[in-house]
Amino acid sequence: MSQPALLDSQLWLLTAMTACKGLSHGLALAARSLGVDENIVSAPPRGDRLDRIGIYHHGYWQRLLECLRADYPMLLKLLGPSLFDLFARGYIASRPSRSPSLHDLGAGFAAFLAASQPDGDQSSCRLPVELASLERAYVEASRAMGVETMEQAPLDEWLSLLAAADPFAGLRVPASVRLLETTLPVHEYWQALRREDAEPPQPEARHCMLALARTQWRVQIHALDPWQYQLLRAMRDGGSVSDALCRSADADEAGRQRAQLLLWLPAAQQLGLLCHVAGA
Repeated sequence: MSQPALLDSQLWLLTAMTACKGLSHGLALAARSLGVDENIVSAPPRGDRLDRIGIYHHGYWQRLLECLRADYPMLLKLLGPSLFDLFARGYIASRPSRSPSLHDLGAGFAAFLAASQPDGDQSSCRLPVELASLERAYVEASRAMGVETMEQAPLDEWLSLLAAADPFAGLRVPASVRLLETTLPVHEYWQALRREDAEPPQPEARHCMLALARTQWRVQIHALDPWQYQLLRAMRDGGSVSDALCRSADADEAGRQRAQLLLWLPAAQQLGLLCHVAGA
């Protein structure tokens, strides 16, 4: 058999080592698509060609599984290694990454878990899906551009901001902030999983509005009041801040709401939820 061109050899190895149903399936796919079999590979001194090719196939899948395990450590702890790897392999096979960065590999894992649930009542399946959503948000918050290198506005600029007609001018939500709504207190369950060796009790349903933010290179999870969540979401998405806030017809109540809001703004900066760059 004549030696195939370099590109055909590369495509053959890529097809063989990335096939989701095992090495034999990958070799069959490569043979059908490129007309080349395993004899393209030199026989090793010991063992056979399949052993040599299998090293690449096994290494490829193990590396991708290791990336997902690293991004979803508490989901791995909840499901156990066997069940986690079953879902992870199915995810990688059905939604192969198109990004050159392995950081993007697990971006759709939570959506894959949700789509994998059986029809009907899915309340019992919400925990792994929402835990995966939280862990993905945590990973994204840790890798995005944060506020650590920004020159933050001093306190006197914040005081002038509070007195301005539009206190939101110049404010923005940092790229490292992630907002998440859940039907379970999954952040509390996640923290319990991190602390304990044994699996904590299943959490009871409770609507939660969460923000993940990074300060001093550490990601923290904050439970927000509805008005705080709606405000941050409106500022992040370019929506109307006024529409996002609850307005009261009563002048005294409206004044109290405004005072509560304005007092929260500097605290939100300290938590990494908002930033007001000096001179902006």
